[in-house]
Amino acid sequence: PTAKFEITLEMIELHNGALSGVFEFNTDLFERSTIDRLVSHFVSLVRNAVAQPDAHLSELSILETKEKEMMVFDWNKRSLPFADESCIHTLFEKQAAKTPDADAVVLGRTSLTFRDLNNRANQLAAYLIKQKFGTEPIVGVLLDRSPEMIVAILGILKAGCAYLPLDPAYPADRLEYMIQDAKLRMICTQESLAQSVNLNYIELVCLDSKIPVFSIESTNNPNISVLPNNLAYVIYTSGSTGRPKGVLLQHRSALNLAENLNETVYKNLGPESQRISLNAPIPFDASVQQIVMLTYGHALHIIPQEVRTDGRELLDYVRTHKIDVLDCVPSQLKLLLSAGLLDDGGFAPKAMLPGGEAIDEATWTTLASAQKTDFYNMYGPTECTVDSTIFPIKQHPQKPTIGGPVANARFYVLDAFKNPVPVGVPGELHISGIGLARGYLNRPDLTADKFMPD
Repeated sequence: PTAKFEITLEMIELHNGALSGVFEFNTDLFERSTIDRLVSHFVSLVRNAVAQPDAHLSELSILETKEKEMMVFDWNKRSLPFADESCIHTLFEKQAAKTPDADAVVLGRTSLTFRDLNNRANQLAAYLIKQKFGTEPIVGVLLDRSPEMIVAILGILKAGCAYLPLDPAYPADRLEYMIQDAKLRMICTQESLAQSVNLNYIELVCLDSKIPVFSIESTNNPNISVLPNNLAYVIYTSGSTGRPKGVLLQHRSALNLAENLNETVYKNLGPESQRISLNAPIPFDASVQQIVMLTYGHALHIIPQEVRTDGRELLDYVRTHKIDVLDCVPSQLKLLLSAGLLDDGGFAPKAMLPGGEAIDEATWTTLASAQKTDFYNMYGPTECTVDSTIFPIKQHPQKPTIGGPVANARFYVLDAFKNPVPVGVPGELHISGIGLARGYLNRPDLTADKFMPD
């Protein structure tokens, strides 16, 4: 079946005449709205070609002004107030004062209350402050999955430093590369891992053997100036596309992420504190989306390494500890589904946050029809503070999508010449907004190439 439309004089006027004609299109392949857009793009192209006869083809826009404004401005209008004058650790301190006896970090039968976690982080911070680092120093965190890992992160932030997570499972040469590239002077670690680092110029602060030293330090919140635009953490990329590079993220970007998560996910779960997982390893930026939720009073449950790769054991752990919000990658999610995550009668998290990999159509359909659990497709590069989209899968059960930008972010789909492409035309996603990183550590050339003026 076909339908017809006509390009008339009223649609486009040239200098000495008109372009007109009648065209047909296959209604099995195209909707009328698609054809209307194509006609509009063709007309815009001809208009601009006539108006700029010496221009290169790449310089001629095929978008009408209205359509371009819609894509560049209207679709990027979502804003959300957040604590943009605060820092991660100062909001945590406020929460600790509000709920001092509530669980903050849990690993199996070991737990720290908000008071305990804040006090221990303060003592570490007091020790670090005495070391008199320079401006925005970076301190490494090389620890097993444990509450001490969170103590180290908060203590480093409270001392006005940024943390660089180092995975004990990394090969020695990768650890050495990251340590040297970041020019680290100090690493918070433990005695059993101290031999992983053989660089003489690095001071190792072993949290387990330094307990007598820390115990004499003040448990009061440090009174030092840290600004929202100061560095909070550095995450190194995998290096799959070249040399690993450190991405520089600021406090305000992480707090914008936290408010987006609170608004999109956590407000739907009720006003009470939720038991949320720390499943991702801390060198992966997905860990940040869980850690920052301590600032809202949620209890962070660290998933033990030995259960993370076994679907049955992971599901048993989630059910035993009644995890309300679970972060995971889709491949891990498939293991949980095979183990019976959505079976009738069994406990299931209230919300799950799969991210880091694409979700296939079959899995998407399963997640969209789940009754007890809300699933959110999490997408975003490390350079944009973990999640650039947080999409409720039930809102679009037909097929996988990453959805639109989180609040205070902007999306542009551009061609090779950095021009916006029309709806339905492939292009490259460019992301801007508050979540955007400062750039790459010690890589001004790459920063200038990838972080463009907007």
